[in-house]
Amino acid sequence: MIQSKIKIGDLIENAAVIISGCIFILLASTWTSPVYKDAYGYDAAWYSLMGRAIVEGKVPYKDYFDLKGPTLFFYEALGQLFIRGRGGIVLIQCISAGVSAFLIYKLLRIFSGRIWSWISLGIFYFIYTGLLWGGNTAEELFLPLNMLCILLGVNYIRLKKYEETGNYAFVFGLCFAIIFWGKMTVAAPMTAVILTVFIMLLSEKNIQSIWKSILYFMAGTAFATVPIIAYFAMRGAVQDLILCVFWLGFKRGTDYYESFSLDWELQLLICILSFVFGIAYATKKNVELYKKILLLSMSLITYILLHLGTPFNYYFITELPLLVLFLCFLPETATKMKKKASYMVPGITGMIVLMAIIAAYAPVSIDKIKENHWIANNNESYVYIDHVHEIYEEVPENERDDIYNLESGMIFYEVLGKLPLNKYCVNMPYFLHLYPKIKVEALAFLENDRPKWIVSEDLESFDDDDIKDYVFRHYKLVKENGAEELYWRVK
Repeated sequence: MIQSKIKIGDLIENAAVIISGCIFILLASTWTSPVYKDAYGYDAAWYSLMGRAIVEGKVPYKDYFDLKGPTLFFYEALGQLFIRGRGGIVLIQCISAGVSAFLIYKLLRIFSGRIWSWISLGIFYFIYTGLLWGGNTAEELFLPLNMLCILLGVNYIRLKKYEETGNYAFVFGLCFAIIFWGKMTVAAPMTAVILTVFIMLLSEKNIQSIWKSILYFMAGTAFATVPIIAYFAMRGAVQDLILCVFWLGFKRGTDYYESFSLDWELQLLICILSFVFGIAYATKKNVELYKKILLLSMSLITYILLHLGTPFNYYFITELPLLVLFLCFLPETATKMKKKASYMVPGITGMIVLMAIIAAYAPVSIDKIKENHWIANNNESYVYIDHVHEIYEEVPENERDDIYNLESGMIFYEVLGKLPLNKYCVNMPYFLHLYPKIKVEALAFLENDRPKWIVSEDLESFDDDDIKDYVFRHYKLVKENGAEELYWRVK
C-alpha cells in the first residue's frame, strides 16, 4: 500500500512538473499563445509558414530561402499536421516545454531535495520568461534534447552504466544530429556532455567503451541524417540545403554585422558566472571529477559558440541548461559550508553567483511580464490584421496568386494563411548582401515573370537601389497603410 501511494505521489508530482511547462508556454509565449490573441511576431510567423509550406508540398531552401536548419522546419510541419495555424505551434511548444521541465526536475532531484528542485524550476522559468522573447524558436524547441543528454550523461558517469554504453551513445548521436541540422550553436551544452563522458572514460582507461561510444554515436547521427539527406535528394534540393545551412549559414554567423558589445557579454553572464563558480567548486578534492569537467566545459563551450550569431534575447536560451547544472551543484556547497570551513569559498561564491544571475536577468523578465500583461489586455494587433486584409482585398480574387513579396513581414502571410509567390520573401535586403546572386535572381524574376502585384513594407527604405528603382519604374503604389504597401504593375 505504501509503495502504491509513493508511485501515485510520484506520478502526480511528475504530472505537475509537465503541466507547469505547458502553463509557462501559455503565459509567456506572446506570439503563439491563445492568451495573446492575434499577437504575431516575425520569426514565429516565418517558422510557422515554413511548416505549412512543407505540409503543402514545398521544399525548404529550394522554394523558400532561409538559413535555419531543416529539422526546425520539420518540427513546425509536424505541428501543422496535427493542428493548422497557431494551434499546431503551441502544441509543439507545450510538448517541448513539458518534456524540458520533466527532465530538468529529474536532474535537480538527483542532487537536491524536492523543495530546492521546485525553487530551482521557478528560477528557471523566471529567467526563461525574459529570454523566450515571443516564443517558437530553435533554441526553445531543441531545449529538451540538450536536457535529455545532460541527464543521461550524468547518470551514465555517476552510475557507471558501461554495459549500456551503446544505447547512451546512440541517443547522444541522434540528439546531436537533430540539433546540428537545426541550428549548430544550440548543441553547445550537449557537446560539453559528450566531451565530459569522453574525458571520464579516458581517465578510467576504458578504451572499449570509448570505441563503442564512437561507433554508436555515429550510428545515431546517421539515423537522423540519412532521412534528411534522402528527403532533399528526392526533391533535387541537396545543393540548396548545403548552400543555405552550411556555406551561407556559417558566413552569416561569422560576418558580425552586429559587433560584439558589452550588452552581448552581459547576456552571457550565466556562462561567465557559472565558470567563476566552477573554478571555486573545482578546488575541492572530494568533488567528483565529472562535475568539475561538466560545469567548466559547458561554461566555456557555450560561451564560445554563442559568439557565432546574432544576439537576440532568444539566442541565449542555450545558456539555460548551464543554469540548471549550476543549480544542481549549488546545494552541495551550501550544505557542506555549514560543516566544513574549507567549503566557505565555493559556498559563498555560489550564493553570490546565484544572486548576481537573478539580479542581472530580472529586469528583462519583469519587463516581459509587464509587456505580456499589457498585450493580453490592450492588444492592438487587430488594427494591423485589419490593415492586412485591406491590402489583400485590393487585389482581385483571380490575381491573388500573383503577389510578389518584396520585403513584407511574414505576419502578412500568417494572418492570411497563404504562401508567398517568390523564393526570397523574407530578409531580402540582408540576404542579397550576404549572397549577391539573390539580387540577380530577384530582378530576373520581376522582369521575366512580371508579377502583377508587389507587397512590401516601406519601399523607400529598401536597402538596394537597383531593385527599388525597378519597382518605382514599373509599378504604381495603389494602397498603403500601417501594415504594408501594395504596388500594381503598370508597364
